[in-house]
Amino acid sequence: MCISSRMNCDRHRPIELIEWVIIVLLSTVILHGCGSNPYQTFHGETMGTYFRVVGNCSPTLTQEFLETELEKLTAILSTYEPDSAVSIFNRTLTVGEWMSLDEVLVDVIDIAQQVSAQTNGAFDITVAPLVEIWGFGATEVIDRPPSDLIAGALKRVNYKLLEIDESTRLVRKHADIQLDLSGIGKGYGVDHIAKKLLKQHDCSDFLVDIGGEIRVLGRNDANKPWRIGIEAPDESGKVQAYVQLSDGAIATSGSYRNYRIFDTVLYPHVIDPRSGLPASHNLLAVTVYHETAAEADALATALFVMGFDEALEFAETHDTAIALTTWDSEAEEKRVKYSTAMELLMKSRN
Repeated sequence: MCISSRMNCDRHRPIELIEWVIIVLLSTVILHGCGSNPYQTFHGETMGTYFRVVGNCSPTLTQEFLETELEKLTAILSTYEPDSAVSIFNRTLTVGEWMSLDEVLVDVIDIAQQVSAQTNGAFDITVAPLVEIWGFGATEVIDRPPSDLIAGALKRVNYKLLEIDESTRLVRKHADIQLDLSGIGKGYGVDHIAKKLLKQHDCSDFLVDIGGEIRVLGRNDANKPWRIGIEAPDESGKVQAYVQLSDGAIATSGSYRNYRIFDTVLYPHVIDPRSGLPASHNLLAVTVYHETAAEADALATALFVMGFDEALEFAETHDTAIALTTWDSEAEEKRVKYSTAMELLMKSRN
């Protein structure tokens, strides 16, 4: 994900290639032509991708309001904006001293650190040095990074090198670390808009979608749960499963459309912060349901890093609803495995 106010902020990732996206079946939210229908639909560009908001809200909700809120988030979370709060933090060389940061950035860090601890470092926002040397950041990379460069970057990657004082909300570095928020930024943006819809615009029902990370509440304008289709990780556009939700969030992490090729070897964009290498396994994508989009977003990244066996074990142990799409090389076909919680979710909501 490219967190930027410009659609072309990352030359490596055109919008259609950012991450394979969960499709919202808009047929369930299209207005029915009667002028009394209260549902509003908004869409535009943000964070290097699209946003879409559909809601049963007060007339105070406007396109301008949504764009302004998303621009504020970009000004805080985008590593492609040199004056953003996270860019300034990344340039700060102060180590060992407590710093006061924008509360939104602190909130994102706090959520990320919780997921990092829960997944034993499979998710880690200090992964920025590795993202850069593998060519998935702002720097163009032609060749596979050598082992010594990877080892050097790994010394600056560890979520335990970042600390939050929960009482004062101050943050400090324990080394010269830099943050990459691509695994949580869109999800946090979805949650941020959802909270604004509830608090400021009296939305009783809504769907918020930023680049395929989705959060819903209530029902659509047909008075049914929001119907979300999970797209197959290929270019067919086919939907491999449906989920009907009245509350919660869905997020996906995958490798199918964003990768580098060095010496004929394909390297997916999801970096394992524990090894310093791009994730290497037969997983094509992981879809996660969670209460919030930020947690779903971060967990989807972590579970993709883990690979099939570890991800499924995590999901069963933590009662997490996930869908794992893998490639069976022998049968030469895709297979989908649902955790117990996801199977129950799909049955109970359909």
